[in-house]
Amino acid sequence: PADMDPIYAIAQRRGLAVIEDAAHALPARYRDRMIGAPQPGFDFPNLVAFSFYATKNLTTGEGGMLTGPPELIDDARVWSLHGMSRDAFKRYTSDGSWRYDVVLPGFKYNMPDIQAAIGLHQLKRLEAMQRRRRAIVAQYDEALGELAEVDRPVERPEVESAWHIYLLRLRPERLRIDRGAFIEELRKRNIGTSVHFIPVHEHTYYRERYGWRPEDFPVAHREFERMLSLPLSPAHTDQDVADVIEAVTEVIRANRA
Repeated sequence: PADMDPIYAIAQRRGLAVIEDAAHALPARYRDRMIGAPQPGFDFPNLVAFSFYATKNLTTGEGGMLTGPPELIDDARVWSLHGMSRDAFKRYTSDGSWRYDVVLPGFKYNMPDIQAAIGLHQLKRLEAMQRRRRAIVAQYDEALGELAEVDRPVERPEVESAWHIYLLRLRPERLRIDRGAFIEELRKRNIGTSVHFIPVHEHTYYRERYGWRPEDFPVAHREFERMLSLPLSPAHTDQDVADVIEAVTEVIRANRA
């Protein structure tokens, strides 16, 4: 999680709402508070959006969750179902009515009941799945920590990471191959990796629309060029993890500068 205390302090002084993109953050914690829970002492709206896409720590296949003040969540429900009045949710129940009204120019992004049912069962498994993620992270940390050619992810003392991704950063000055070649070498060893994520300003639309170049945001571009994500899932066995570690170590040893 981001360092939220300064953000809340600015918002409190200025009377601002805080809206958090927490797509990857379930079930991360910041100063012992789960992301999405109310911030004590903050007097203004705080909305937090989570993703339940297929690759997330808790999934419903697609969709997500919004947390925040009850009155704003009620409004969001109306916006998410064609802008129909709250009574529309009850029109198919025994105590509901056929009559409803459209009170806002809403959209159609409510979560279907089947997805919600999947999410409820995933929620029961979340703690166990997180324990497995942390165990895999510990294995990666121990095995890769002595390799001077890479930087491992760091968990700051005041946070508990969701460990959605295990992001490895290469040190290009210590290797004879670049990130693309490194990924290809892992692929040859049957290890699939990805890159999270391509900076916004390097995508075609934003380059053409705003005239941005990679060097306009040098830190983002530099870090993007050296990062890759190792496999990390509760479904991975210890042998799977060992295979990843062996492959990464082998590629590094074969390509040291």
